Amino acid sequence: MNRFKDQWIKYKISELHPKDLIHYGALYGVTVSFEEASDLLDLVQSSHWSIDDKQSMTNILEEAKKTVSSETYALLKQLFKNFIG
Repeated sequence: MNRFKDQWIKYKISELHPKDLIHYGALYGVTVSFEEASDLLDLVQSSHWSIDDKQSMTNILEEAKKTVSSETYALLKQLFKNFIG
């Protein structure tokens, strides 16, 4: 992926609110608490990562595991598998 797309994705993530993650979780049948959503956004927005760097994405997934419920983590893991590989 080119650098522009990477920066655009990061910009879109920076615009998200915890309520957005709660809504997206509900679309997948998972209840995400406001605290979980807030923690996830803080993690993703403050970490150094790139869509092209699978290891950086895996690191974020592993960090997220520490702050979310097992149900939320299972969804994150499935989405990661579907979109990152």
